Amino acid sequence: MVIWIFICAVTFVIISVLWKKRWLLYHAWKIPGPFSVPLVGSAFLLSATKDNFFDLICGKMDSWRPVTKFWVGSQLYIATTRPTDVEKILTNSLNKSPFYENFNDIMKDTLLTAKVSIWKEHRKMINPSFNSKILNSYHDIFINYSKEIVKFLDDKEGVEQTDFLRVIWEKTLDAVLATLTNVKPHVVKERHRTISITVKFEEILIQRFHSFWLLIDFFWKLSNLHKEHEVVCQTAHEIAENIIAEEYKSYEFQDRNDDTIESKRFLPNLTKLNQTKLITREEILEETSFMMMAASETAAITINTVLTILGIYSDIQELVSVLPNMENSPIQEELNRLDYLERVVKEILRLVPTIPFILRYADEDIKCDPYVFPAGSNLIVPLVLLHRDPEVWPDPEKFDPDRFLHDEVGKRHRCSYIPFSFGARNCIGLKFGMMVVKVTVATILRNFKVQTVGMNSWKDIQWDYMVMLKTKNSRLRFEKRKF
Repeated sequence: MVIWIFICAVTFVIISVLWKKRWLLYHAWKIPGPFSVPLVGSAFLLSATKDNFFDLICGKMDSWRPVTKFWVGSQLYIATTRPTDVEKILTNSLNKSPFYENFNDIMKDTLLTAKVSIWKEHRKMINPSFNSKILNSYHDIFINYSKEIVKFLDDKEGVEQTDFLRVIWEKTLDAVLATLTNVKPHVVKERHRTISITVKFEEILIQRFHSFWLLIDFFWKLSNLHKEHEVVCQTAHEIAENIIAEEYKSYEFQDRNDDTIESKRFLPNLTKLNQTKLITREEILEETSFMMMAASETAAITINTVLTILGIYSDIQELVSVLPNMENSPIQEELNRLDYLERVVKEILRLVPTIPFILRYADEDIKCDPYVFPAGSNLIVPLVLLHRDPEVWPDPEKFDPDRFLHDEVGKRHRCSYIPFSFGARNCIGLKFGMMVVKVTVATILRNFKVQTVGMNSWKDIQWDYMVMLKTKNSRLRFEKRKF
């Protein structure tokens, strides 16, 4: 009798859950996708080692394109590479996928992860810190840190660099501190620790995702990986707290009605808003953790990728290297003359976007003929496949910066190329990031020729997917230019 009661109770619970999800299941059934099994879904197809995780995901999605669905446990994921679908998703679905909850222990209510209501308030507060006037004031700072990289290379000429990303990352972290805060970079003596814990955080996140059983909270919290995760998060907050404490010391000695550019930078601006209770100290801690980690890493990875690919294509490198002196011209005039370099960077981000996937959550049904992406589903935009769609990009794996000539751009759908996302919730640091990359690459190439050792094509590069897409086998050699 007891067994029958238990069976009936379990059956009732299952039927109740299925009934609540009936419309999601109905629309999901119409969308093509791989085989799923109860409880696990299709996650077993994505189980892999860290070394081949990215290739496996891209390979699977490529074979399922242009629209596919797959289940990870009870979560429905729908991926599309159709630009019209992408525009609808990024315009109408502003909430992030539950996947981003994996970031919550470090940055819960940030521009990256927050629910729409909180994101809107934070974006409104932070936007003024990224306007053109303020960004233009950073030009000399970026030049100075680029020159420090050149100085490093002066002592390493001809020596093969197998971890040049780390060198760049230290300088982009210093540049982020020098521009987005009033904290002097030398005051923060933890740049190595910051980089190390960022890498560790991403490794844990990816390891959890490809071990599908760890996606279940019960098993996750019992794992040693979770214990490591807690230590990493605590360390990240300690570093951010030290930066904020230094900023508050600086704030105490400033005119509180100060209207200078320095007072409108990211952290000084938030510090002032905290005094008027518009943002809490905890929210500042999370936004600072996010900005320090994300801004410095994305810029460093992009610079390293650009140099690696230009080291393979020496003819294009020579065209880029014919640049005016970055130190002696007004910033706007100077950057406008770097249009070819910008086309090169855009083409590289087309082939290998630093952030290869965008995930959103469908709060309501989205009609994408002939399908409906139902409310409650997770929506994936695989940029690495979207940017290589042969229906949009002729000979998509050819490296060709002229794809970004003005007339060529006008022929394509505006969501066929979105390395910084699209719509209201796009990357706030788009212009900041492009400026860092262009200034740094231009400064290095004016002083050095770069050679990528052991590669004949960008396809020879191996990629390490750690939330962001990094080169794994990059070996660079720099030769001083003769003027």
